[in-house]
Amino acid sequence: MDNCRLRILSKHDQGFISMPEGQNIIHLCFNNILINFSKEDFIMFRKIVKDIYADNSPVAFPDGRERILLNSPYSGINFSFNHFEMTELVRSLDEAFYMERIYSFLQ
Repeated sequence: MDNCRLRILSKHDQGFISMPEGQNIIHLCFNNILINFSKEDFIMFRKIVKDIYADNSPVAFPDGRERILLNSPYSGINFSFNHFEMTELVRSLDEAFYMERIYSFLQ
């Protein structure tokens, strides 16, 4: 992330979602994950995450815990979330989506 002014779209204990003013980039910082999206890619990512969350198909891991898998476009790179983390991610994505819409109307 560069030094331009960041607009916080969502913030919570797990991380934040921000957007540099005047740019078409959205930063998602969630636990130890940092992903940068264009607005269009962010909207697609939000839809994918919400679909996976609605499907609610956790996978049992070898340690006995159930986790929800989010595949990345890269073979061998996947993200796993417990139910609480996935709920927080969905809530944050929704909040950021609506805050970005509000900011765009105010410009």
